[in-house]
Amino acid sequence: MTQLVTAAEMQQIDKYTIDTIGMPQDVLIERAAMAVLDVIGASRFDLTHVLVLAGLGNNGADGVAIARLLYAQGINVSLQFVGNVNRAKDSVKRQLAIIEKHGLIRSEKSDFNEATLIVDAIFGVGLNNVLPEGLQKMIKAANHIEKPVVAVDIPTGIDATTGEIRGAALKAHTTVSFGFTKVGLTQQKGSSLSGNIIIKDVGMLIPDDFEFSIQKKLPVA
Repeated sequence: MTQLVTAAEMQQIDKYTIDTIGMPQDVLIERAAMAVLDVIGASRFDLTHVLVLAGLGNNGADGVAIARLLYAQGINVSLQFVGNVNRAKDSVKRQLAIIEKHGLIRSEKSDFNEATLIVDAIFGVGLNNVLPEGLQKMIKAANHIEKPVVAVDIPTGIDATTGEIRGAALKAHTTVSFGFTKVGLTQQKGSSLSGNIIIKDVGMLIPDDFEFSIQKKLPVA
């Protein structure tokens, strides 16, 4: 069984795991990336050309690590950032330093038509505002092409707590959610845009005195 969590609760659990338990953030990123790779490998996706869309936060760091692991397996992968990389979090920059040593070069611009699979690692549970207009246009274009999408933790544009669309949302075939099911994946548009939700344990721990705001559990896929 997996517990439903809000965005704030997930961030609290994440912080506790890193700061109090002492699990390095980069270890969690690696485990998250491996979890997504497991799901991709177990599915029947066409891996002729995988496009990884990465944001500037921790979700983007997961995306960079996913691109590296795919590349290491000899899969044709393109890594494209959404936003100015110079403004990325340190977690992203650390992952970028690693992929450069692997020889994986970032793509400045990618054609959705060429991709056989899209990995959505743009925004995770931290999304708390309407998406920028340019990103909304990109998402709508991707949805129009209807390529299969694997969302990392939650589809970009879905509020992790309410399930509302923040301007536009990328429709996922599969969503790999880490540790717990985000409430937004079960509510409003989030439930119809998340596709097949698969929960993966990446090593997050809950404080002993932690109280979930929603007392409901869902079966793990």
